[in-house]
Amino acid sequence: MTMTENFITEPERRLPVIRSVDVLVAGAGPAGLAAGVSAARLGARTLVLDRFGYVGGMMTGAYVVKVFGMGDGHRPLVRGFAREVRERLAALHAAMPLPNLQHNGDYEVDPEAFKWQMLEMLEESGAEILLHTMACAPILEDSRVRGVIIESKSGRQAIRAGVTIDCTADADLAFRAGCLCDNETHDVSLGALIEGVDSAAASAFEKEHPEEYRRIMDEALRPYGGRLPWRQWLKNVDITNAEALSRAECRLRRDIFRCLFFLRKNLPGWQNARVKSTWPQLGVRQSRRIRGEYTLTDQDLLESRHFDDAVARLGIRMVGYKLYQPAGLNYDVPYRCLLPRDVEGLLVAGRCVSADYPAENSLRLLAPCFATGQAAGVAAALAAQHSVTPRRLDRVRLREALRRQDVNLEDVGTPPGEPERTDGPSAMEEDAG
Repeated sequence: MTMTENFITEPERRLPVIRSVDVLVAGAGPAGLAAGVSAARLGARTLVLDRFGYVGGMMTGAYVVKVFGMGDGHRPLVRGFAREVRERLAALHAAMPLPNLQHNGDYEVDPEAFKWQMLEMLEESGAEILLHTMACAPILEDSRVRGVIIESKSGRQAIRAGVTIDCTADADLAFRAGCLCDNETHDVSLGALIEGVDSAAASAFEKEHPEEYRRIMDEALRPYGGRLPWRQWLKNVDITNAEALSRAECRLRRDIFRCLFFLRKNLPGWQNARVKSTWPQLGVRQSRRIRGEYTLTDQDLLESRHFDDAVARLGIRMVGYKLYQPAGLNYDVPYRCLLPRDVEGLLVAGRCVSADYPAENSLRLLAPCFATGQAAGVAAALAAQHSVTPRRLDRVRLREALRRQDVNLEDVGTPPGEPERTDGPSAMEEDAG
């Protein structure tokens, strides 16, 4: 190893190839789970890896458990993997319809049951899973991704793959393969569960001394933008920068305890309050997005634009944190949004697909992530089976395979027995994280 003041040159070394697979999925969040199960069900030798010891991504690491985007604000649109998850968990009493959104198909999951059942679905499909493993870099040969270099307790190793799917949420592999990306920040948060608050005592104090109660709460919340710090959002945090991410993690954790101890000292009913737990991961919403063969725009959503290479039919448009703005849309996500422009052998799914910033605010929701993940998994399996790159895959064959997995690619009417709503859902007023 040679060293200079600013650089270290690593010696060349041989890495053991521990697997050769048809489809490698990097990241086991909602997109990666859908991709892995869908690819394996087509007979592809599939490996899903994740850096954590559990699957689910933001769903189980930041408890983003509300599956928004299943419909258009009036009726269901999304089927396939997303609907199968709902039905499977509902049978275990681990998925519940969201209030005011039952007509739309949106639902909430139990995060622990979700972790368990996703492992079951992966195993049943025939996919392998490798946890506690970081996807460090793509293996590149002549601008084609041929697999991934990984790091784990077992050391630095390699996995060969016919097709690799980047489901890292931040386009980590695509970026390191040289794909052009846009990187814009969104809100970052850290959830916490607070227990030990005597709500009756706090409510009585508020009723008897409303001005004093308001003064104490205003002083408590002023440093955090008027919100409890376990419900605050930090802005302008580049989550692709480890130092910025570390600062955000430290600040949010510090803010939670500072606010808690202030309330314990000053507000009746809070004397015995404590932090029972904080979420395992920061809640992050946007970062890198690839520049794909097509960039889906917010105008495409508003115009309910359809495409010949559509791989998902959606109706969700979220503005800020307001859902279904407006209701009644039905737009397509084209396959080209999953294809990086200049790199072969790679697909991208989840919140880092090719879209402009406003459109990505909708595509980052869970139902769209399930949908793009399923599309990428099916495409990767077909490409590997037919010995072509994803870019050269026959789009007609892809869409036929997606339909066979119950993916909705055409507008559908109101389900039988359910009159279509015309007044608009009250969920338009509901905030989404």
